[in-house]
Amino acid sequence: MKDYYKSRTEDPAGQITNRMEGSYHRFLAGFTETKAINHSLSKGEQRENPIKDFFEELLPRRFSVTSGEIFDSKGNISPQSDLIIYRTIDGIPVLNQQPTILQSESVMCVTEVKSVINTEAYKDCLIKAKKLFELKPFGKPLQMYERGRDPSSEECRYFISIFAYSSNIKGSLKDEYKRYKQCAEEAGIDEKIIDRIYILGKGIINPSDKKVAADTENRKIGLFYFYSNLLQFATREAIRRKEVPHIAYFGRMSEGWENVK
Repeated sequence: MKDYYKSRTEDPAGQITNRMEGSYHRFLAGFTETKAINHSLSKGEQRENPIKDFFEELLPRRFSVTSGEIFDSKGNISPQSDLIIYRTIDGIPVLNQQPTILQSESVMCVTEVKSVINTEAYKDCLIKAKKLFELKPFGKPLQMYERGRDPSSEECRYFISIFAYSSNIKGSLKDEYKRYKQCAEEAGIDEKIIDRIYILGKGIINPSDKKVAADTENRKIGLFYFYSNLLQFATREAIRRKEVPHIAYFGRMSEGWENVK
């Protein structure tokens, strides 16, 4: 694996960089356009849509994107999530309307979208992430991030992230990380439960490695990392993970049968 990373070119392809720049400006325009919307639900939906479109355009066709809830065969159900990326081939949206409900084994990534990231928003995202860990795909607990992890095909991990259009503090990304860490400590939740936090125009935070990367005028590197890290995870996880055990969701199917002589 180390040799693989060393063999890659140092700079990304220009076409990818240009696409990230274009997406950044579309996010910014969409955020500006929705400022005049007063209804919180409508505003929330309008701000989720550009990110949903971004994922749908730039993720392989093996993945689909929706909002909704996630459930497992034991009856556990997650809170409503803004954006869920799932494996198209075996993800069956149980309700073909909002909120969509997806089987836990088909889900790869979960993203919460915030207009403004602040202390309350961080705590909300942390609590929602913790509730995701009540799910038991394949009847097993969700896995946390662990370097060098070598899971079986029935051990699942979700890539959990936050996409924020802005922040209510003008401090640096390091200040932003310290605030997030404090929120996690106050909530009694492991900070590594959130994989990435991207703030538009400001940059990205990686809580697991305690690292930040700031956007600049010349390059929106945080958005590039947000997309590439999520893509890498989803692609790897989708190949490694077993298909959804659909039959587990139907119970024993013994009720009502009668013997015919």
